[in-house]
Amino acid sequence: MDPTNSSTSLAFEVAVFNPSIIVGPVVLGALVDTCLFGCLVIQTYVYYANFANDHRAIRFTVAAVFATQIAHVMCVSATLWNTAVSAYDDPSKLQMLPLASAATILFTGITGALVESYFAFRLWNVSKKLLLPILSMVLCVIAQVVSLVITVQAFKTTSVAEFEVDQNTPITLALTSRVLCDLILTLSTAWYLKNQRSGYLRTTNMIDRLVLWTIETGLITRYDERRRSWRV
Repeated sequence: MDPTNSSTSLAFEVAVFNPSIIVGPVVLGALVDTCLFGCLVIQTYVYYANFANDHRAIRFTVAAVFATQIAHVMCVSATLWNTAVSAYDDPSKLQMLPLASAATILFTGITGALVESYFAFRLWNVSKKLLLPILSMVLCVIAQVVSLVITVQAFKTTSVAEFEVDQNTPITLALTSRVLCDLILTLSTAWYLKNQRSGYLRTTNMIDRLVLWTIETGLITRYDERRRSWRV
């Protein structure tokens, strides 16, 4: 190995790496992740307590998401330990990418794929059209494949600075695909549900009017019968 290239690479990593932008996001992200995991525990309990008769595939999807998130929060906690405890007396350790961080990327991608696949199915079930569900699934597959590639590179890479530089484009592609997929699913599902709801509202209003007219007619008829009885 050329000593000049080695020193240049080391100088490049030192120049790129900034410990202040590593510790803070890890601590904040771990706190937010544990709070969201607590919400997930409550949601999972409420789901199984009230929807025990759902299709087996749906119950399996909920269980898979819950199990994946358990592994995810464990990896996030391990990353927090490595960042805030193990590297407390040796900041140079912050330049090394923990294996738990690479596993976090993997479980994040799996959770996103499970959730987006389910909502793509729900969108097809609501709309009875294939274009938007297929488009969302294509974006989901792209994001998942890129996430797997990033995960493999994360397990191979030991330097945070090197990983940040090399995987900047794949990370951007994966996040963009996830965002577009979520937007398509959310907006499309809301649109179709709103249209169905508006149709039900028109039917409900018509029924309410019929009931109101029936009550008014009955009151008028009864009032007229009483007047006739009084005259007799």
